[in-house]
Amino acid sequence: MAIVVKGLRSNSAKIKGIVHDMGLKAMKANMQDLNRVASEAAPLDEGVLEMSGTNSATSTGTKIVGEVGFEAYNEDFNYAIWTHEENYNLGERSAKKSGGSGLSGKSYEVGKGYLIRPFEGEAKTYRGIIEKEIKDGLKNA
Repeated sequence: MAIVVKGLRSNSAKIKGIVHDMGLKAMKANMQDLNRVASEAAPLDEGVLEMSGTNSATSTGTKIVGEVGFEAYNEDFNYAIWTHEENYNLGERSAKKSGGSGLSGKSYEVGKGYLIRPFEGEAKTYRGIIEKEIKDGLKNA
């Protein structure tokens, strides 16, 4: 028995376009969500760190890159990096925050590693979202 698939070569540009567009769409949504979860898990003093989160998704050729970042400076002191990397005691306002909740259902406490912990914890879920978007895009083409 032989299986013949027709149209792949003639539709390869369309297929690549759908994969690219759906992958980029899903990456943008994932980075917005990661920004949200990390903001919820970031320490709170005046709210500058929480509100400083940025996110983007870009593509170059066949590569799609998602980014999330935080910046909070006090003169030359980078509060965003310090609160992410160093050990410290949470202040009163930080201790009262409920933390972040990811699409996977996992919860992330306020404090150190507020970005990397959700990134690592939600990575499998985010990959699944990208895969689903691409499959749905191809099905509906």
